[in-house]
Amino acid sequence: MKTPLTSRQHLALQFYTSGMSKATVLFIQNYLTDPPHLMATWLREIGFEIEVIKAFAGEEIPEEVPSHISALIPLGGAMGALDDEIAPWLSPERELISRTIAEGIPVIGICLGAQLLGAALGGTVSRLDSNEIGVYEISQVEADEIMNVGVSTLSTQWHEDYVSVLPEGATLLAKSDTCPTQIFKVADLSYGIQCHPEADASIVALWEEKPDNAFKSFGLQKVSDSIREAEPTLAASWKPLIQSWGRAVMAASAAK
Repeated sequence: MKTPLTSRQHLALQFYTSGMSKATVLFIQNYLTDPPHLMATWLREIGFEIEVIKAFAGEEIPEEVPSHISALIPLGGAMGALDDEIAPWLSPERELISRTIAEGIPVIGICLGAQLLGAALGGTVSRLDSNEIGVYEISQVEADEIMNVGVSTLSTQWHEDYVSVLPEGATLLAKSDTCPTQIFKVADLSYGIQCHPEADASIVALWEEKPDNAFKSFGLQKVSDSIREAEPTLAASWKPLIQSWGRAVMAASAAK
């Protein structure tokens, strides 16, 4: 027996088959070697158009999300969330994130993007006692209808900072033994995700070739081989979560 579609899934299906313009996700790429990659592929598979602002290359961050955009995804980078002197586009990016949340448009922040989301809404970003580089287990601490990783889910990690104090009203959803903030929710369909669901071993190998401070502090221990071995499990866990979020975004767009 087939599982009945939820009301959100019905709306998403109607939106996708109605001949209306496709929903569009806007990524902000903060670093040359951290493109949307897997997340873009997974979202295209369910019908999204993908647009990318290459902020690292000087492309301008808009003051507001364009009217045709259904969701915003700020990606990762080697800089800190408040390193405006290194990456001057971060200040307008935080402002855009804050404005997007205020307008009720879904946001997922990935790694640095999660830290930008936290900082933009009044949270605190701090340095970990021990960096997370490689494959780590994360676990659910609060149930969520979309971002539910269960008792234990593998994740690709590459960071030394994290959101140590959540923004007011945010909910902690998942943690790891090393990092107490792995996934948090700030609004309907808006999340900070500290790990890298968008990255496979080919992306991580690029990070190893040009070590950032997080990798240097980790002792330059190569992890791309272990990530390659874990890729089937990682994709099996994260693809459904990202696509479930995408379908909910489509449903929300259809309902407007």
